[in-house]
Amino acid sequence: MNFYIRQIKLWFKQNVEPKVYEFVPNKINVITGDSSTGKSSILRIIDYCLLSERSTIVEDVINQNIKWYGLAFSLNNVDYVIARKNPQNETAEQQMFFSEGKEFPEELQANTNRGELLLKFNELFQTPKATFRIDKKKTEVNLNFRHFLIFSYLTEDIIATMNTYFDSNFFGSKIDFDYFLDDFIKIALGIEDAKQDELKKKYAEEKKKMEAEYKKREDYAKKKLTYEKTLLRLKDKFVSLGLGENSFFNDVDIMLGIVKQGLQKFEQYSDNDKIMKDLDALKEKRKTLTAQIAKYNSLKREYERYQNLSKEQGDSLVPLNFLNKHIEEVLDYEDTKLLVQNLRDSLLKIKETCEQKIELPENFEQHYKDLIAQKQAVDSKIARMDKLSKNTASVRWMHEAVKLRVEFENLKEPKFKGLTDSEYINLQDEVNDLSDKISRFISNKSEIEAGLDDAINKYYGSQIGISASYNSCRPHFNIEERMLMLKSPDSKFYKRNVGSKSNYMFMHLCFFLGLHDFLLQQNNEFVPNFLFIDQPSIPYYADKTKHNENIQNDDEKKLRDAFCLMNRFMDTIVGLKKLNFQIIMIEHADSKYWDNFNYFETRYGFTEDKDFGLIPEILARKS
Repeated sequence: MNFYIRQIKLWFKQNVEPKVYEFVPNKINVITGDSSTGKSSILRIIDYCLLSERSTIVEDVINQNIKWYGLAFSLNNVDYVIARKNPQNETAEQQMFFSEGKEFPEELQANTNRGELLLKFNELFQTPKATFRIDKKKTEVNLNFRHFLIFSYLTEDIIATMNTYFDSNFFGSKIDFDYFLDDFIKIALGIEDAKQDELKKKYAEEKKKMEAEYKKREDYAKKKLTYEKTLLRLKDKFVSLGLGENSFFNDVDIMLGIVKQGLQKFEQYSDNDKIMKDLDALKEKRKTLTAQIAKYNSLKREYERYQNLSKEQGDSLVPLNFLNKHIEEVLDYEDTKLLVQNLRDSLLKIKETCEQKIELPENFEQHYKDLIAQKQAVDSKIARMDKLSKNTASVRWMHEAVKLRVEFENLKEPKFKGLTDSEYINLQDEVNDLSDKISRFISNKSEIEAGLDDAINKYYGSQIGISASYNSCRPHFNIEERMLMLKSPDSKFYKRNVGSKSNYMFMHLCFFLGLHDFLLQQNNEFVPNFLFIDQPSIPYYADKTKHNENIQNDDEKKLRDAFCLMNRFMDTIVGLKKLNFQIIMIEHADSKYWDNFNYFETRYGFTEDKDFGLIPEILARKS
């Protein structure tokens, strides 16, 4: 990333020309001056224009005189301008002006809002996409570009403090930084633990979905089983009430159909008079069927007699044939022969007549079976309706039948509203796959920590401002504790307490300079190559009533070494590595401490004999 601030522009409520403060890239831009002149408001204005959620700009003198705050900056060789109206009652204004280009318009008018610009700046600053959740608080935090500004603000509140290296209070979003600063640090440094954490979060989310789906399926199975048992119970009750025959089905829909049919019959036969009429009709039908079956039985009997008679006639010719064949052996009378021959001719004619077959119709037998089946069905209905006619006269039966109807009407088949089986299998596979990836994950955390420590040590080893007893120590930044520690060669333990504010100021400088050196080595694309440093001289002026009181010689050397360390950083990054970096420093020490360092450039002096202050003198004296 190549980011630098070109200018801050202030528009005033009174008829006063806007004030412009310009800054240059690849330099340490210094604003110095007296106390209470607005120096520290420079960072607050920058942050306000970079979409802060709240305003920390001082209300008296500054905000009461300013109408619009503007910031011109360059990002990846493209110029932008942004302006935000002054906050009212310390409430940040949401309406803003934003445009690509170097110049602000002559008249400002809001053309966007903070929400839209936050999404736009996430794209411009190439912010990684990530979401963090606090289950206990049911809170969700989406990563945005502002989460990485904390690495570019070395504020006066932390520069000389013990073991506080990130000013999360400055940003106001305590939930974001209290819970997720470790994640922001890992993402900024490129520690793949962040990827592992992302895998773990994804695993937790998908496992939660899978468990919810399992519970949903389990609940559905219980409801389905209850539903089916209820249907079986209703069917048994339905049969016991004489509304239908006892049938066995495994299909719930068929059983449901039986119940419905039973209810329809109940509606149909709940009137006893109607039952009697239907019974009479069925009995008449049975009488007709019985008569038809009797005719069929009579015809079948006659046909069987005919078949038997035909067989008997054929058998009667056998002795005549024998007699005719052997008659000459017994009788020799002509009259007798003639009688036998006539008798034989008559029997042959009878036989020919009997051999002419008489068949029943082809569908005779099927019609007979159909009549039998119809009669059986009618008999069954008559029996059932006889029972029904008796039951309908029973108060208890009527009560049970009504209960059955109500139960059926209230019975609702459960509907499953979860994943399909294939989707559920895919979800299970994804959970197992994430679990496998987590178990096989190899972290680069140790490698990254070692590289960061080397970058910090490069500046720690070159400074001479820290107390001599710590010069031989090696620094180590502990990500989990968010602090820089020192370890001496002869100790197995890190030191947290290093005594004076001066020592802590140097440790903060070494950490921030080493951090940005390392980020540039990593070609980080979303942490701005920009650093705002607020008053490194705090440890030396803390007990002074005026900024221009002379400090002791030893403190002078340390302060000069602090500025020398910053200059050495710029020489390494800009001079040696040919990379881009901008520092804006607020300082109330005299410029003599850095005048000889080539990367320092005093841009403004907020004193009575120079630029007076952030607010023009004519407005400041009226306030």
